Amino acid sequence: MERINFLRKTIIQSMTEYAAYLSGSNLPKVEYQLVTDEKHDIYQLLAVGWENNERIYYVIFHADLIQGKVWIQEDNTEDGFANLLLEKGVDKKEIVLAYYPDYHRQYTEFAVA
Repeated sequence: MERINFLRKTIIQSMTEYAAYLSGSNLPKVEYQLVTDEKHDIYQLLAVGWENNERIYYVIFHADLIQGKVWIQEDNTEDGFANLLLEKGVDKKEIVLAYYPDYHRQYTEFAVA
């Protein structure tokens, strides 16, 4: 349970830091929202707002904690959210790149499932 709490904390901390980084961008009318559901272990970072006359609603990052692993469902960060997690002590074997099909995951350095 201690490791799950570490993973939860690390995901939220990494999303918070990435949102702060994005807040300094050239999109002053875009808000970066953290959506966390720790009961169901669902975590998202969204971009919501306007750029000129265009509506912005964009999933930057989405991960779920499933059976003790971080399943990255969507990753639209510049350098890869998995790399941010690795820098904070999450092991590659605890990260599943779920946006790849099952047969492709075996060729990554991360967990298959």
